[in-house]
Amino acid sequence: MELTVREMTAADLPAFFDLRISTLENAVTMQELEEVYGVTPASLAEGLQSSLRGWLCEDGGKAVGFAMGDQANGEVQVVAVLPRFEGRGVGAALLGRVRDWLFAEGHSEIWLLANPDPAIRASGFYEALGWRPNGRWQGEDHVLVLHRGKTEGKPEV
Repeated sequence: MELTVREMTAADLPAFFDLRISTLENAVTMQELEEVYGVTPASLAEGLQSSLRGWLCEDGGKAVGFAMGDQANGEVQVVAVLPRFEGRGVGAALLGRVRDWLFAEGHSEIWLLANPDPAIRASGFYEALGWRPNGRWQGEDHVLVLHRGKTEGKPEV
């Protein structure tokens, strides 16, 4: 297994969408991405030209995980890893890239949304890395925040 991490480009968007609809937890369809979240190939390509940045993890040139953040508001928008690569540090390493970038861009607090259901691993994953609920909710998800200086180590892939 030869895992590499690099910054995403617009050329990576087909791999982004293939991977995003292949996750086990928080699975979504292309239709849901567009209708619920407003995420389309065009909107992401535009976002990558403005306030969005993402990192892609590849195994032998094939995308196995990615994470994206928004510099405009300090949000970690998504972390997604193919099921067979879960538990190998891929998600933590990708999240670390987004976290470091958002802090370097001047945010003292960054945030993300996570389902608090203990049967879904996301909240436990983020909380193990130092993220904490701040009492705010967006729909069924709670807002988790991380403050500069309260970060976990930097996992490497």
